[in-house]
Amino acid sequence: MATLIDANNQNYIKDSNPYKRLGLKTKTSNSILSFYMKYNQLKNIYRQGWLKVRIGLDFKDKCESVADHSFSVALLALTIIEENKLDLDTLKCMKMAIVHDLGEVYLGDFTPYDNITKIEKHHQERKAILNVLENLNEDNDFFAIWEEFEKSESAEAKLIKNVDSLEFLLQACAYGYDAKYFKKSLSKITEPHCKEIALAAVEATKGNKKPKIVG
Repeated sequence: MATLIDANNQNYIKDSNPYKRLGLKTKTSNSILSFYMKYNQLKNIYRQGWLKVRIGLDFKDKCESVADHSFSVALLALTIIEENKLDLDTLKCMKMAIVHDLGEVYLGDFTPYDNITKIEKHHQERKAILNVLENLNEDNDFFAIWEEFEKSESAEAKLIKNVDSLEFLLQACAYGYDAKYFKKSLSKITEPHCKEIALAAVEATKGNKKPKIVG
């Protein structure tokens, strides 16, 4: 089994991985228990961009985790779909929101400032998510859903891509930043309902602090 991310890699993390903490160094016969102990690690991985280039390490105890982000993407997407009665596969959207960062169990959280190409990042994430899912016995479409998200061709994938960027922007607002400075994220938000929320966030955060590095 591949080694789960630990404190020796490039990421700042909250704790050691659950396999070590609970003594599950070899795979258990229960595939769902094994899967849980893998993805539980997402609760321990900080969203690296905030620590490395935004709020800084002084705030690591208050920084969101990858799991926090995935949950927020899922609930935000669900709210947008239901509020606007969008004709989308809601279950697929929820799955996509939950699994889109699943590979970070092994890779950690890349930032736009890391020295890695999009192609290499995709290759590493593909390998990582297959490792996460390898011992899960029951049939599931998690990997197919992840690939659909990566291709960003379906209506569901396009929405979740938009919500992914929107959630980052809203988290910036939650940290007290002026949303207008996050130009890169704003440029990625093109879906009308997401854009409406983003513009509302820009209006609501006028005069708030400026981030250390403008993205």
